[in-house]
Amino acid sequence: MKLLILGPQGSGKGTQAQLLAKNLGFLHFEMGKILRSIKDEVVKNSLSSGNPVPDELVRLIAWDFITKHHKENLVFEGYPRSVAQYEHLSDMLRKFGHKIDYVVNLEIPEEETIVRLGKRRTCPACGRVYILGEHCECGKKLVIREDDKPKAIKRRLEVYKTQTAPILQRAENETKIVKIDGMLGVVQIHNKIIQELGLK
Repeated sequence: MKLLILGPQGSGKGTQAQLLAKNLGFLHFEMGKILRSIKDEVVKNSLSSGNPVPDELVRLIAWDFITKHHKENLVFEGYPRSVAQYEHLSDMLRKFGHKIDYVVNLEIPEEETIVRLGKRRTCPACGRVYILGEHCECGKKLVIREDDKPKAIKRRLEVYKTQTAPILQRAENETKIVKIDGMLGVVQIHNKIIQELGLK
């Protein structure tokens, strides 16, 4: 199964992808984590400002991942972020005889995104994410990521509404769209995803 998880920033995409990986054996493709590990000024500037990273780079990253893991159950999180990237991903999967089976859309109000990201803290060493707090389990001091600061949050929301949200309309004739209330609890959302995808 090939699954996309979409939703505005702070909707819990990463958490749900991790649960699918942990509980059901999906391989989690996390574009944001990969990009943050790249020591490139263009990438760093794009991430810190909330602007998209060039398509050419994310396409190469996705292609490398798919060629290695296309036979496995995959959950894509943080990618695709535009209709063009969605089409690229569909084409890449098609080359190996696969398709996007489901798109899960986690829905939360814009105000909730701002509240959640304002509270988010990240470990600069291991990447763990916390809601508030001062230190990570590994002992490092937690920080606010540049793209979680107010100016970048606003820009990221604009990009989501204009570039990422239209993926839903583009995908509706090709795959099943599963809409889930992102204001529910983490376990409730996870159980709903399992139920909607027939994974029980």
